[in-house]
Amino acid sequence: MGANGLMFARLKGVLSPPGTAVVAPDGLRPAGVLVPLRLREGEVTVVLARRSERVPHHKGQVCFPGGSRDPEDADLFATALREAREELGIRGESVELLGAMDPVPTVTGFFIQPYVVRIPGDATFSLDDFEMEEVFEAPLSVFAEYGRYRCAESIFLGEEYQVYFFDYGPHTIWGATAKILHRLSELADGISPPLTLSHPPA
Repeated sequence: MGANGLMFARLKGVLSPPGTAVVAPDGLRPAGVLVPLRLREGEVTVVLARRSERVPHHKGQVCFPGGSRDPEDADLFATALREAREELGIRGESVELLGAMDPVPTVTGFFIQPYVVRIPGDATFSLDDFEMEEVFEAPLSVFAEYGRYRCAESIFLGEEYQVYFFDYGPHTIWGATAKILHRLSELADGISPPLTLSHPPA
């Protein structure tokens, strides 16, 4: 197993067990997202998508596949798998769950539970034309260049919080997606305590 292959084993060791219960605070809607990683030409990459301008929430934003929990979903991981299949055509049987990250509350009213997964290096995608405009990927190592993040500070529910922004090619990745990538990079680097002190909303 190469050094980048060991990255998956390392993440599996530091992420939370998948069965960890998540309870959304009052007023926030529970949601689940997949954070898909894969090994491409010896490098770990992260798969990202950009939403269309037609969706009701987060128009045009770079995101992970996922969405709000439906009543029939067994848990938020089931939500993330269902949405990933609908949005990007990622098949649940091809996914290896590495573990869960800390939830990310957002000012748009969601409480996002990220699940980090490994998908096959040769996986292909089939986009939902209504919801997704494009899919792309980036080396995970790029998001460990912490000096490239921009940060805006504000107040949410009476507390200070930070919104991250990260420019990658033609894309500006921000909000919950940038926060998840920042924290995932910290976990992959073995940084503790995390640079993201506490877990302020995105």
